[in-house]
Amino acid sequence: MLKTYVKLSYAVLLTAVIILSFAPAQAFELQWFGQSAFKITTPGGKVILIDPFITKNPKTPKDLKDLSKLGKIDLILVTHGHGDHVGDSAQLSETSGAKVAMNADMGHSFAALGWVPYDRLIRFNKSGPIMPIGQDIRITMVHAEHSSTVVHTDPATK
Repeated sequence: MLKTYVKLSYAVLLTAVIILSFAPAQAFELQWFGQSAFKITTPGGKVILIDPFITKNPKTPKDLKDLSKLGKIDLILVTHGHGDHVGDSAQLSETSGAKVAMNADMGHSFAALGWVPYDRLIRFNKSGPIMPIGQDIRITMVHAEHSSTVVHTDPATK
C-alpha cells in the first residue's frame, strides 16, 4: 500500500538506497511528510524514517506534525547535514530510542554536540550494505553530488 499525503511532483535526492528483501506479493507502506521526510513500514513491521524534517517543514500537513503520533521507530536515516534533512532526528531518537544511521563524520559531530549518543549512532560510509535492524533490511550509501554540513551555534558565546 502506498500512502502519500501530497502529490510527489519533484525528485527527492537520497544518498541512501534501501533494499527491502521480501516476497513480491507482500506490501510495504510509504508515507511522505513533505520535502525529504519519509516513513517506511516494512512487511515485517519495521519502521524507518528518512530525513525526518517534520515539525518545521511547511509541506508537512498540520495533523502529521505531532511527533508523538509517529509510534514505533526502529531506524532513522539522515542523508546529509542540512537542516531540512536532519530535522527532528535527535528528538525522535531520544524519545523512541531509535538508532540513527548517517555518514560517519557527521555522526561524530552529532555525538560530540550531544545530539545523539554514540550508542544510538550507526556511522557508515560508501563501503557496501549494512543491515542495522535485521537481515531483511539492507541499506547502501551511494554517491550524491550535494553539499553537507552540520551547523551549531554555541548558546553561551553565540
